[in-house]
Amino acid sequence: MINDYLIYVTLAITVTAIPGPAVVLTIKNSLRYGYKAAIANIFGNFTAMIILASLSALGLGALILASTSLFATLKILGCIYLVYLGAKAWRTPQIKEDKQHQIQGKNKREFAAVFKEGFGVGISNPKAIAFFTALFPQFIDPSRTFIPQFLTLIMTIEGISFFILTGYALLSSLVSAYFAKEKTMIFFNKLTGAAFIGFGVAMIYED
Repeated sequence: MINDYLIYVTLAITVTAIPGPAVVLTIKNSLRYGYKAAIANIFGNFTAMIILASLSALGLGALILASTSLFATLKILGCIYLVYLGAKAWRTPQIKEDKQHQIQGKNKREFAAVFKEGFGVGISNPKAIAFFTALFPQFIDPSRTFIPQFLTLIMTIEGISFFILTGYALLSSLVSAYFAKEKTMIFFNKLTGAAFIGFGVAMIYED
């Protein structure tokens, strides 16, 4: 059982460390709004993943996967949201350095907006449902109580994800002064926008 858990931890680290929409969004928000705001973004993603994992555990994930039209609809909605974020990032104006600190010090309204972005990126990804639905049964022992095993698995992978995303946010905040330069920030906004649009298009064409 210990060996199985170590395999699961290794898999969780590998999956969560690979740059995807959540990583790109975390970096973007850390550079634009600061490290603390990026944590709100991470909590948003964390909440979404808990919900999707719970749906998978309840068997709803299997039902969604069994319905080709429903799963396709979810993929389209996820694509639309990512493309929306991409267009929004592409058109984001560069922030002057004297205003950067003002934005990073804004109130709870800013944190709420960033939280919603993180939550939206997480909850709009039907691939996460497929991932959890396929992954958890491999590490669940049917002879033991289900709930403690499920909680261990979900908190492990989400704990690892939270730690890794926090690392990305911290590293981004350390280089934020460099990105305060106008040309650099404009380039980064367009690069981020293109990445989100790419993620959205890829979501449609992935099997």
